[in-house]
Amino acid sequence: MSKQTRKTLLGACILICLAWSNPNPCHAQQMGAGSDGGSPPQTASPAAGARQLTLPEAVAMALRNNRDVLLAQTAVAQADAEFREARSVFRPQVVLGSGLAATAGFPLSIEGSAPSIFTVASSQALLNGNLKNLAKQAGQMRLASEKSLEEKRDDIVAQTVSTYLDLDRNRRSLEYVSRHAQNLLAAERIMGERVAAGLEPPLQATRAKLNSARARSRVVAMENQIAMLELSLRDLTGIPQSEAILTEPAEVPALSPDETEERLLARAIENNQGIQALEEQIRAREFQVKSQQSLRWPRINLVGQYGLFSDINNFSQYFQKFSRNNATLGFSVQVPIYQGDTLSAGIAKAQAELAAARYRRDQGRAAVAAGIRQMWNEVQQQSSGQEVAKLELEVARRSLDAVLAQYEEGRVNRLAVEEARSQEDESWVNFFQAGYLAEKARLELLRLSGEIRTVFQ
Repeated sequence: MSKQTRKTLLGACILICLAWSNPNPCHAQQMGAGSDGGSPPQTASPAAGARQLTLPEAVAMALRNNRDVLLAQTAVAQADAEFREARSVFRPQVVLGSGLAATAGFPLSIEGSAPSIFTVASSQALLNGNLKNLAKQAGQMRLASEKSLEEKRDDIVAQTVSTYLDLDRNRRSLEYVSRHAQNLLAAERIMGERVAAGLEPPLQATRAKLNSARARSRVVAMENQIAMLELSLRDLTGIPQSEAILTEPAEVPALSPDETEERLLARAIENNQGIQALEEQIRAREFQVKSQQSLRWPRINLVGQYGLFSDINNFSQYFQKFSRNNATLGFSVQVPIYQGDTLSAGIAKAQAELAAARYRRDQGRAAVAAGIRQMWNEVQQQSSGQEVAKLELEVARRSLDAVLAQYEEGRVNRLAVEEARSQEDESWVNFFQAGYLAEKARLELLRLSGEIRTVFQ
């Protein structure tokens, strides 16, 4: 018997043994039975003790518990307090006090008032352009902080939805990446046996080991990414880090068929909370300029004071007539005469801050417009990529069906089956990734146009 004949018989024996070791060669055929519907197999049942979290629940929890949102709410509360403080000068300010003191000689004043058992003082701004415009500025800054809060809420919703979708996509992909690694490991073993039998060169065994190692590394990387996404989602929603989270399939709605780039851009300029906050800041700076300019004009305050005096302070010795009850009511008028460079410098500073606010508004509009145009193109591109990934998946599934049929007929070996299975699993992962990228682009369009919370709340 020749050496070549012995190799042929040995290879035939190996293939027979491999066929007996794979009692269910149609497993991949069963996995691809739903190729007409294009849906992946069902995932495993939820682990006991894990928290089932839907996307709307995650968004609601993020808006309620996220620290960035809570911090923005404190900024609104601070701006509201500053507005009320600036406005309070136009309401009566009443102070009750006492200037009770022993007197030796002439009754000197205590903090500008004569010594008294008690005093009641009141003041109220009647005509003060500077304070009036400062109050209006504070009111506009309060509105700006409210718009900034709404912008932060939109950002948090976008982050939560993106993280949730990415986590769900990675978990579904992990099933196929793990199976892809198992298939490559099986192919590595088969190739090792074929090399040992002299049917393949040793280089093929090394290549099979390299592919298997790459697949295992990919599994580890995806598991780490899932762990980080879970960490981010718990941090966004305020869920304790010790609590496991289970997600459900969700999606970002597709754009309306009659949607256009120009319509999106117009809605973004009108509804974007960041741009609206910048508009309110411009109005606030305009009142700041008016406030500085109003320092040129007279200021009138309504003032009143009552004091209950005691004769122990020697009032009867130094004044012709002593009265225990003393009151003053009138107006305080201040007319600016000369203020040097203080006034012009204040006006110049306020005008520079106004110009800077307008530049920031223009930059914001330009950034939103550029983002809308970029994401619009991204949506079109990712939609095409999603269609390509879908067709590639269909080709991979039909190719697996064909290889399985050939395997049953004995026309191909098991190595070809494992390679076809690996290609199908890889196509599933690419399909999930393409869908996520398309949804992420649509999500960014919703955020820029200020419509994200109308969709996910």
